[in-house]
Amino acid sequence: MTSFILAIDIGTTSTKGLAVATDGTVLASFNKPYPTFYPIPGYAEQDPDTIFSAVVEVIQTTLSKTGDSKTLLGLSFSCAMHSLMAVDKTGKPITPLIIWADMRSTAQAEALVQMDESKIIYQQSGTPIHPMSPLCKIIWMKEEQPKLFSSVYKFISIKEYVFFKFFGEYKIDYSIASATGLFDNSNLRWSQVALEAAGIDSNKLSQPVSPYHQFTNLKSEMASALGIAEATPTIIGASDGCLANLGSGAMEEGDLSITIGTSGAVRMASYSYRKDQHQRIFNYRLDEQHFIVGGATNNGAVLLSWFAENFEKVKSDARVFDAEAFSVADTEGLLFLPYVLGERAPIYDPHARGVFFGVGIHHKLTHFKRAILEGICFEINSIVKAVEETVCPARQIIASGGFTKSDLWVQLMADILGKTIEVDSKSDASALGAAMMGLKSVGITYSPQTQNRPRIFTPDERSHYAYRKKFILFESLYINLKPNFLQLKNL
Repeated sequence: MTSFILAIDIGTTSTKGLAVATDGTVLASFNKPYPTFYPIPGYAEQDPDTIFSAVVEVIQTTLSKTGDSKTLLGLSFSCAMHSLMAVDKTGKPITPLIIWADMRSTAQAEALVQMDESKIIYQQSGTPIHPMSPLCKIIWMKEEQPKLFSSVYKFISIKEYVFFKFFGEYKIDYSIASATGLFDNSNLRWSQVALEAAGIDSNKLSQPVSPYHQFTNLKSEMASALGIAEATPTIIGASDGCLANLGSGAMEEGDLSITIGTSGAVRMASYSYRKDQHQRIFNYRLDEQHFIVGGATNNGAVLLSWFAENFEKVKSDARVFDAEAFSVADTEGLLFLPYVLGERAPIYDPHARGVFFGVGIHHKLTHFKRAILEGICFEINSIVKAVEETVCPARQIIASGGFTKSDLWVQLMADILGKTIEVDSKSDASALGAAMMGLKSVGITYSPQTQNRPRIFTPDERSHYAYRKKFILFESLYINLKPNFLQLKNL
């Protein structure tokens, strides 16, 4: 019988379960998807009870696939950042789950960033002022739904909701807390300045605890439903982005992680808080010793689906999209600003929009598709520049996410960056990171017996030279169009 830990990754599109042995072997896995609702332009919501049911099903099914829950060492959690919901005194949701993609608090974010307090909040929290953050969402509720706001017992994330239903306690790990815009990252407590900006006291939030914190008091009815003992150690874990670095082995300064899935992110580990005077990047906590410094883009592979479904009227297929995009060697003068969903790092502009620039009569559908992939890579490059300027130059780059299934896309990224990229064969980096954190919490050293051989992508110098010139134009396009985006919004 092989001892294992069960890692649960609560993501935006699905919850994943991964049963991981102490030598790194994945014994079983299961994935349960769920929808996101967009009831009003700019809104992005989910049903917290649907996600909770998915978590329960993932635990049950993954355990059943292992065939032996007796060797279960514990559960450990990863979770998407920036979600917010309100509950009453009984723990019942009184709002939907508002996720990171929700932009309803744009006006509140713009007002806050003009205040002197915003600089203090960024310095303390490490979270750029942006509608994605729970801080801005709470301010929105205070201003737009004052009656509901006054009735809220707690403002929590989806992970806190799951743990409350499991254990009857409101606790939040330092990692998820550090992405709220409300947390003092250096002193590991709620920021008084941010609380005052939100108009709440700390009792409206959960108690911050270490990501290694264990629960061993699972409610009896939940233990029966899950098929595990009430005393099974359950580790609260950390955020998915930070755990992806841990799971990818990118934990030294200079190890740069690039992930492109639905959205995208660039991250680098650091042993200290790295202030960016331009407020372009985040500083999130993995645990007490490690910060994860980086930036995220709203506009990843979601743009492939957007284009295919709206302009081709076909169901999105990334492999078909990539094959057609790379059937042409160049966009022949076509550039794409990929800000279809507004943008986070490094510009933090919810009003930014997608732009095809340089359209000519000679351009075909394939040119537009290639321009989209190039635009996503250019945006990632702009985040890489900000991270390197703030922390240090990258000594190695590790890529993960859905885009790594396309060798041509990863090669394009290497050519644009002018840097060698490694693609590790390990999948589900966030869940694997949660497993590693859980094993450490229960006192077991994670010791993989085999090393995965990465795929190596070396940049073509001639291509890189051409892309450098394109990137300069890419950056100048946004700078020149920024006031026009605001005018467009006000029309």
